[in-house]
Amino acid sequence: MKTLVYHITYYDYDKSLYIQFARCNFGCLGCIRKRYLWDHHIYKDSDVGGFEVQRFNTLSLEEFVEIIEKVYVEKGLKKAVLGGGEPTVDPTLCRIIDSLYSYGLEIVVLTNGFLMDRVIGCIPRNNLVIELSIKSIHPEKFSIYTGRRCEDLQVVLRNLELVYSNNIDLVIETILIPGFNDIDDVELIAKYIASRLGNDIPLIIDEYVPIPSTPWRKPTLEELVEAKIRAEKYLRKVVIRSSYTMKPLGNVYQIYPKTIE
Repeated sequence: MKTLVYHITYYDYDKSLYIQFARCNFGCLGCIRKRYLWDHHIYKDSDVGGFEVQRFNTLSLEEFVEIIEKVYVEKGLKKAVLGGGEPTVDPTLCRIIDSLYSYGLEIVVLTNGFLMDRVIGCIPRNNLVIELSIKSIHPEKFSIYTGRRCEDLQVVLRNLELVYSNNIDLVIETILIPGFNDIDDVELIAKYIASRLGNDIPLIIDEYVPIPSTPWRKPTLEELVEAKIRAEKYLRKVVIRSSYTMKPLGNVYQIYPKTIE
């Protein structure tokens, strides 16, 4: 059985795997995969192009399990992060999670949330975190950025509450995009979260990484800090994730594929 896993990297500082999926059900204008097909922690300065111009091989479920076993034995494993494109579009996601869970790993699923209602039945309630991204709290901006319908934002927000009501650990992420998803917009997202889920849900504010085909710039550290301060009016746990505040730790190893052309 084929998965949609096309790229795996290993971080030795926390013994984690970053597992990347080859498809997405959103067409986000600022998707980092339009700039970096592979893990950008390996190729920080290389604009290698995105999914639409690259060909790559995906693993079978059996091959995936063999790789996990090999890394677990040879390097040690504590954590697995399932990320971009979109893990929930993979029909084998539940089996992938089961395989990782059998090793006692902490699992983080990065998702746009649109299909969470279809996979929530196989999501463990322990040792797993859903990091759900809200692209914009404004339906029109959401539609412009993702290529989805305005009303699809409500699907994402319903699934956000579904994850919360099922007692699954939840983190919400948004991207500060000057001129689009601004400081005011981030504040509105924080206000929405607090009003619907309470003030203990963590919010991550990511810095926007400029994509050549978009008009937006990278935010300044001062803008990120201001967005954090505004969000903290409503939420107790707000974190900035940016190149200003986070420095590389340890080494990153490419696990699959072995070579990149």
